[in-house]
Amino acid sequence: MPSSKGMDPAPAPENTMWPVSIDGDEIRRLKLAYPAVEEDEWNSVVTTSAKILGQCPRPNPPSGPPRVGLAIGKIQSGKTLSYTAMIALAFDNGYRLVTILAGTKNPLREQIYTRLKHDLTDGQWNIAPFENPQPGDLGVLQSVLQTGRKALIVVLKNRVRIDDVANLVSAPEVRNYPALIIDDEGDEASLNNQFKKGNESATYSAILRLRKGLKVHAYIPYTATPQANLLISDIDALSPDFGVLVEPGEAYCGGSVFFGPDTDLYIREVPPGEGDFDPADATPEGLRRALAVFAVGGVIRHKRKPNDPHSMLVHNSSLTRDHNAVLNAIVSLLTRWKDTLTNQDADPAKTDLLQFFREAYDDLCRTAKNPPSWPEVSNQLLQELWLIEPMMVNSLPEGRDPISNPFKLPNGLLIGGNILSRGLTIPGLAVTYITRRAKDTSTDTMEQRARFFGYKQSYLDVCRVYLTHQLNEDYSTILNLEDDFWEALERNQRQGLSIREWPRMFKLDMDMGLRPTRASVANYRQFRGSGWDTQTTLVEGVDSASKNIAAVKNFASAHHGVTKRWGTVSHSIVNDCPTEVVISELLAKVNTPGTDWDSAYNKEYLTRLLMKGALPTIQVVYMNNLDPRERTKAGGKIKNLMQGSNRSKSDPDYYPGDEHFHGGQPQLQVHVIKMEGEVVRPVLTTAFALYVPLNNSRFDLGFVVRGEQPANI
Repeated sequence: MPSSKGMDPAPAPENTMWPVSIDGDEIRRLKLAYPAVEEDEWNSVVTTSAKILGQCPRPNPPSGPPRVGLAIGKIQSGKTLSYTAMIALAFDNGYRLVTILAGTKNPLREQIYTRLKHDLTDGQWNIAPFENPQPGDLGVLQSVLQTGRKALIVVLKNRVRIDDVANLVSAPEVRNYPALIIDDEGDEASLNNQFKKGNESATYSAILRLRKGLKVHAYIPYTATPQANLLISDIDALSPDFGVLVEPGEAYCGGSVFFGPDTDLYIREVPPGEGDFDPADATPEGLRRALAVFAVGGVIRHKRKPNDPHSMLVHNSSLTRDHNAVLNAIVSLLTRWKDTLTNQDADPAKTDLLQFFREAYDDLCRTAKNPPSWPEVSNQLLQELWLIEPMMVNSLPEGRDPISNPFKLPNGLLIGGNILSRGLTIPGLAVTYITRRAKDTSTDTMEQRARFFGYKQSYLDVCRVYLTHQLNEDYSTILNLEDDFWEALERNQRQGLSIREWPRMFKLDMDMGLRPTRASVANYRQFRGSGWDTQTTLVEGVDSASKNIAAVKNFASAHHGVTKRWGTVSHSIVNDCPTEVVISELLAKVNTPGTDWDSAYNKEYLTRLLMKGALPTIQVVYMNNLDPRERTKAGGKIKNLMQGSNRSKSDPDYYPGDEHFHGGQPQLQVHVIKMEGEVVRPVLTTAFALYVPLNNSRFDLGFVVRGEQPANI
């Protein structure tokens, strides 16, 4: 297992917060850069950023151990503004040094640097920006800090670049200043993908060295896909000590818009077969229709606002040679379209092409608000086609960087693969054509490709997404995962649970071929919650065991059972006990650390069933009327917690056994155990067993959970 490798002592509790001033010079100056943001939304951004900052070490005076946070947003939802506000607040409150790990690709790093430089440093000398600083920058960095100014470092997320920064900030002249490390797309590359081999991956190791070089600091990854960050081991050096949800603004359009009840308005499935790229047909039917909608949508948008950027993304392969083939085919197609539209009106080819565009217009009219008439649109089509600028974004010599070499025309058409699938913001993105289902079917990777999410409410009516049937199903499944996950996290926050207490449950049926994250960074398994989940190891501490006994007896005294007898065997049974009561008054009161009965997971599972309406009540059984049953241990586990059947079924004293009197209904058994031969260990302790009927879809929520949890569930 990876270790903290030189980190300072264990982090402070999550509820240790210090008051953050939200009215300093830097945050006021930042607000001026965002005049279009509504007051309520701005206040929400600042409040959330202050909530994150307040759980970092106190900067003035510098105090507290290093901490790891986790800021969870949504795809294209304004996470950059959130951490920009946090940087401004940090500088206002005494932090002197902020380092941004700005993604693994140069276009994203450059986009982040340009934005932060504009928002935080332009026109004033108080904050000094550094982009990929080198060892020779130490003197300048020292002068900046020595004179009371602040340093903002933006660095590409790779080992060499991070090590350069680590060498700078670990210098004696720098390391004592309070610092923040903000990791943009903190689930990408940062986590240890060598943990199963007992090694450390290069970028992960560099981040640990960067942290080790700083005395008072916090490491805050931002991500919209936190599956990996939450599924890594609790003892991993980058496992979060606290977490905060970064809620999107009202204009945000995410999975619920595109794949929710109104999916037929915005989603278009391409004909079968387009998921496999065919160089001989680089502009298949679905892509041609997407291009037509893009052109017609451009006319509609530019009649509203002539200067609005209007963009399209084509992502149908990861291979650069395929991107080149698509680029050439699209350029050729657009040339033919422009040539055809210059023909006489009676020309059959022009008539057919206009009919093709009319179908695109009719499609957009299903959602477009007050669209111009078809004659108005058709008259401007040729001009709009001339305003389309195709751009290939990849490593080929013909490829371009959309940040350093942006579009010259208002209708930008980007063609690319992985470089366009994470973090990069595409202004005015309205039409997406995505047919590639990668071999890596991790939901976090797939969700990051959804660049079509974002603040699109003002032009949502002309947005369309073209994809395969398989991808449509995938994203619909991912929407269910995200909705369920966010509801759970919001509930955890309302209950004041520490992130370490958050049950790592993701609603995902892996039988569909999807995975929560890369198997190289985290262990996980399917949690069906069906059949028997039986505790086989015991609480070791005497105090904890005694408290659990007391909690069980208090619950039993408040919720009386009816005794049922099978010859010499009897149990007290509470039928139809409210599930909510069982969760809050029993399971929430017992503590089972170090055992294979994970109370948090079972509480969360029952809570989800309760909220679904599948389990309003449950049968609770006080086994042996809570009189102790004597058990032995073998191999560190309870030997035969569950008593078996006795005699024959025809015998009046027949007992079917602990596992077989549930009657096919959910049942929670509470056992009081006396261990044979125990001297040092607690004499009496508790054990639990939960039964949920097998092969019953009513109770199968299809969870994926952290793999290091007990495997017998």
